[in-house]
Amino acid sequence: MKNEGEKVDSNHSFITIVSGYPRSGTSLMMQMLEAGGLPVLRDEGYRPADERNPRGYYEIEAALLLGKEGQTTEWVAQACGKAVKVIAYQLRFLPPEFNYRVVFMRRRIEEVLASSGKFKLLREDSPLSEREKILAYKTEYVLYEAWLMRQAHLPVIFINYNDLLTDPAVPVSYLCTFLDVPLDPERMVAAIEPAFYRNRV
Repeated sequence: MKNEGEKVDSNHSFITIVSGYPRSGTSLMMQMLEAGGLPVLRDEGYRPADERNPRGYYEIEAALLLGKEGQTTEWVAQACGKAVKVIAYQLRFLPPEFNYRVVFMRRRIEEVLASSGKFKLLREDSPLSEREKILAYKTEYVLYEAWLMRQAHLPVIFINYNDLLTDPAVPVSYLCTFLDVPLDPERMVAAIEPAFYRNRV
């Protein structure tokens, strides 16, 4: 185990991208990686902690603007050797000249919808029932994840948020093997706070 506060050597060449859909556990994963010793890229003053994320959102505003008109990707170089959060829909705008490893969060769709407070992929006046919304979201997941797995420059591991809350040892071990940097799995597991698990289904 590393000493308190010790960070892993950030000289590895790739960027760890923590991704997923809104409310799927991306902030938790960023917290776990930081606890394990991996440096993270975040805007400290941007979107501070609140009731939904008591430890903060771990976001960088530039990542949320990926693909927007007039925005550059010059900031991406700052993420080399670090972890940065990029929402699923914006992965396609990452510049391909960098090396990436994507940690993609999954969560029960019913919980994502309950946590979001509204269904973000459809018009607010959508006539769909709750069941139809869930089916639509599942279709979105399948299509997007199929696209992601075809991207040679975006090697990916899928981590289930619900598994992290119930039995984290196996997914954390799997994640450490995938990233292949000297992380501290015990501290990663200790960063999981079951009391923050809301909207259970």
